[in-house]
Amino acid sequence: MIARLCPRCQSVLHREDEGSLVFCWNCGAPQVQLSEELRDQIDKQLADNLAGPSILDSLPLPSSPGNSIIWPGAIQCAGLAGVVAAVFVLISFVAPAVNILSFFWLVGAPSFVLVIYGNRFRQSRITPGFGARLGVLSGLAILLASVTLRIVRLVLQRFVFHSSAQIDSQLADFFDQWQVASVARSGPAAAPWVARLAIPEFREGFILGGFALFLVCYLVFSATAGAFAGYVRSRSSR
Repeated sequence: MIARLCPRCQSVLHREDEGSLVFCWNCGAPQVQLSEELRDQIDKQLADNLAGPSILDSLPLPSSPGNSIIWPGAIQCAGLAGVVAAVFVLISFVAPAVNILSFFWLVGAPSFVLVIYGNRFRQSRITPGFGARLGVLSGLAILLASVTLRIVRLVLQRFVFHSSAQIDSQLADFFDQWQVASVARSGPAAAPWVARLAIPEFREGFILGGFALFLVCYLVFSATAGAFAGYVRSRSSR
């Protein structure tokens, strides 16, 4: 037989033969005594429920709100990284020393954005996979803001203000020095390949290829940094 418990203090109540109103021996709460037939039916139902599976066990468990990712909020946090990068780039046009802060932001933004998202949406579960995706979004926002502003500046300098002669001379000096160093290091055998450095189309293709390689490497770094930050935060939350 299953013992009865007091609904107030959960103390075990001893069965009474009479059907009168009694009180809990521990807290004094009034107890209503049922007939033997009703008590046997209740005991049987309780035993059946304990022995067999419940109907609730067959129902699917609801998804926990802590596992959901709020992507609109994640995109907003990644956009904030792009806005900060754009501010640093604009200030660097006037004060070039700010480029140091811009570099540190490029390195630390993927982790910092994950911290901002975790503090804003505490109900979300942070995982390394989500950290990597958020890191890629942050990297894309930063690159889009920084590259767009710098391209606009170059276009204005060349076609509006006509003040890009200094940039052209710096690039020419760079390729000339590289050509001389390559011939001195590799000898005359490398002269045919080194001669390509004097072709303007080759120089432009080399610059674009190096720029594309930088973009890919930075996105890989952003994903790795975000995944590491997500791993650290998931460990600390546990």
